Amino acid sequence: MATTTKRPASEASAPRWLVLTEKPSVSGDIAKALGDFQKLGEYYESKQYVVTWAVGHLLELLSPEEIDAKYKRWLLQDLPIIPDGFSYKPKSGQEQRIKAIKALFSRADVCGVINACDAGREGELIFREIYDFCGRGLPTKRLWLQSMTPDSIRREFQKLRDGHEFDHLGSAARCRAESDWLIGMNGTRALTRRLRPRTQRGVSWSVGRVQTPTLGLLVAREMEILKHRPEDYWVLEGRFSTPSHEYSGAWFDPSFKKGAETEDDAAQRDDRIVDRQRLQGIMDRVMAGASSAQARETRKTSREGAPQLFDLTTLQRESNRRFGMSASRTLQAAQRLYEKHKMLTYPRTDSRYLPVEYRKVTKDLLERLRAGDGAPHPLAKFAAGLLKDGLQNESRVFDDAKVSDHFAIIPTGVFDAAHLEGDDARVFDLVLRRFLSAFMDSAVWAKVERITTVAGENFRTRVQDLEKPGWREVYGVEGDDETKLPPLVQGEPNGESAVSFMDLTSEAKQTRPPARFSEARLLSLMESCGKSVENGDVAEALLEKGIGTPATRADIIENLIAKEYIVRAGRGLRATAKGIRLLDVLSRVPVSGLSSVELTGEMEYDLKRMERGQGSRQDFMRKMVEYTRDIVEKARSFDYDAIYAGEGPLGPCSMHPESQVRETFWAYKCEQKDCGLLIWKEKNGRYVDRSLVADALRLAASGKAVGPVEFHNSAGLPFEAFVRIEGNSLVMCDADGQVTEAARGVDAVVVHEEFLGTSHLGQPGRFYETETTYFFEFGVTAADKGPVDDADSETQDDATPVAPKGKKKPAAKAKTAAKAKPKKRLMSRMPKVLCGYPMPREEFLRFIQQGHTSAITEFKSKKGRPFAAALHLKDNGNFEFKFESRKKLTQQTEGGGEADGGDESATKGRRSAKAASGTRPKARAKAKVVRKTPPGA
Repeated sequence: MATTTKRPASEASAPRWLVLTEKPSVSGDIAKALGDFQKLGEYYESKQYVVTWAVGHLLELLSPEEIDAKYKRWLLQDLPIIPDGFSYKPKSGQEQRIKAIKALFSRADVCGVINACDAGREGELIFREIYDFCGRGLPTKRLWLQSMTPDSIRREFQKLRDGHEFDHLGSAARCRAESDWLIGMNGTRALTRRLRPRTQRGVSWSVGRVQTPTLGLLVAREMEILKHRPEDYWVLEGRFSTPSHEYSGAWFDPSFKKGAETEDDAAQRDDRIVDRQRLQGIMDRVMAGASSAQARETRKTSREGAPQLFDLTTLQRESNRRFGMSASRTLQAAQRLYEKHKMLTYPRTDSRYLPVEYRKVTKDLLERLRAGDGAPHPLAKFAAGLLKDGLQNESRVFDDAKVSDHFAIIPTGVFDAAHLEGDDARVFDLVLRRFLSAFMDSAVWAKVERITTVAGENFRTRVQDLEKPGWREVYGVEGDDETKLPPLVQGEPNGESAVSFMDLTSEAKQTRPPARFSEARLLSLMESCGKSVENGDVAEALLEKGIGTPATRADIIENLIAKEYIVRAGRGLRATAKGIRLLDVLSRVPVSGLSSVELTGEMEYDLKRMERGQGSRQDFMRKMVEYTRDIVEKARSFDYDAIYAGEGPLGPCSMHPESQVRETFWAYKCEQKDCGLLIWKEKNGRYVDRSLVADALRLAASGKAVGPVEFHNSAGLPFEAFVRIEGNSLVMCDADGQVTEAARGVDAVVVHEEFLGTSHLGQPGRFYETETTYFFEFGVTAADKGPVDDADSETQDDATPVAPKGKKKPAAKAKTAAKAKPKKRLMSRMPKVLCGYPMPREEFLRFIQQGHTSAITEFKSKKGRPFAAALHLKDNGNFEFKFESRKKLTQQTEGGGEADGGDESATKGRRSAKAASGTRPKARAKAKVVRKTPPGA
């Protein structure tokens, strides 16, 4: 393909179709696939086509103040803002790009426009925004690409569809954008005016049609966690033997009846004993009747069917579950594999099925994988097995009725993944293994339940043995040669026999609160409209009424984090005090619809119906305008005192027992006006809920403390403390009620450590991982153990290995050693989330061994702008950024936006690296790191 060249005069008047893509890389792929193109500035041209690109959304809806200057002041009397019509403007920094596209629209030889933007609702909106803005009224056609391979591109150009066939999709896209503007702009302004104190001028209380119901799911779970109080219980384990083997069993009560179903880890379960006297009685009976133990067992075979192919949401859930990858990271990796590497089909899909005509394509893919491309592929044997034995589960994979605009995510036939790294390699491997396993036979399990009875007390043993791996073999799981629990009676699946009692042990435990939602779990709930349904036909039926779309759910989560409504807590997501307070007010005003999962699911359902031509754009927007007016009116008219008036008092005031403590928006106060009792609703990163205040007030007279309860230190790490009321406030204390001077939890807990025999700097060392940071201590041996301690380690330019701690120096050299300044061990450290990029453990270890990473495109500057850079290890243990060019990033980044850092110097990169890592050679805070778990745990 030639570079910039002048268009021949003889070809200037030939009619051409203008092809508009969503990204520069797609334009280049189309030009390569069709061939005979010239590069003329920022577009490609051939005798038939002119191909140019957007960079995601180049246009945006006018802001209220651009509609009318009076809206610059956020005044309640000006709400709601309902424009007569919606107009667009170029986004900041995109004026030249839209000007260049408009010039191509205006060319005399352009006879029509082909929409080659991404095949979906947002791609349709991007095209129509630009088409309307350029305003020439040319005829349109639609290129609907499911795969970016050259063959697929050429094939789809042979069956272009009339652009009007997608008018319903365009209407749904416009309704989505306009309704989000109406609800977001008006709701945010109304609630910000009512909720923001004067001291928080720059803080907004953002709401949205999709983000707020998603926040509601996380807030509901966080409130369950906040209300949890640990309860003591005991478990009993018996140890038994037969002539052939030993085994253990957990005591349980077969007469136990469940109460109300909750996800809380309540003490009331059939295998838990909550009364100490009952525990002792059971142990006494078992020990007295130990000579008469009898066991019976049942063995049943269970088949586990192969999983379905991936849609985007299930791929994001699996990546999060296996690798801790965020939904956003998974989507970015899948998009690169689709656009850049051409190894996956279109990823932004909500279908888990393939068209019936893809039976032949599937067999061709298996043939390519079996044949390999040069070196044999590690998974080639499974492709060979499927080609030999035939495909299983075809009716669950090929179904035209369940393929709408897109089909499931599958490989394209490019299987050589040697050039892939990091997230791209992980995601491709997941998709390839899922593709193979979907066509394989079921896994077969032997489920064993053995009940051992001693003196009327029952002990249960449950085991699952994998008898036939089936599809699970693709994931490296094979059947055991020996079962985990040999038969009680040889040859009898339902045997009964006397056994020998060996031992009895009890263990004291405490209940734990329900776990926070991981991104995988949240994506599942968003997909099923908040219903706790994981699989099956019910979950599939709810897909029509999910929150958001597969393509937008990752952005919704990231947006909630950016708005400080939620934070990441390990692999979970935690609602902040700000997020809880917003949902609390919305439920009391009430603007319950704004936080209603079901109502938002209904709206999304209406948009999907509109895409199919089953709903009217006018009717939908009429509903949205009415809904917006209702939100504004309720937000404008609520009374702070009134929304908490229905709540009863929390208890007598500790300072004025004759008065009650009541809840307000920001705090809990004594109803006596001159009383100084004030308990703020946020303390050390924790939302102080009603139940905690009520418990503290109840115990105030006795001086007892409530807890332990969870708080978070300045680094966001959780720690536990007790609380009690002292004077007019709530204070943290220990279990005995002694007030602590400072919050606990400042020590970082080592969650993983391992020894590396080599590194890029030529020294072996030990790797440590805490909740927030990676450390690598150079110059230690495999025998050196012990926690990292910054008092004994320091980053420096000239580091030499030192003797392991605890080993004495020779006596003859002791005097010299005492005078010399001891050299510190060289330490390299890196935050686990560096400039917005959550770095996997294995990537940091490769960085230590290789001295650099490949280019990482997911970095974000302080202003939220993406930039690409590789990390390089310096001789002093620090790291620095080596920036990629801004132009290259723009070509690779989906959705537009300029990269931040493409023109930066290495000097600035070094400053950024030091600031990001928290390492400063001359003045560093010393944070002690202690181990709570064994090495490698």
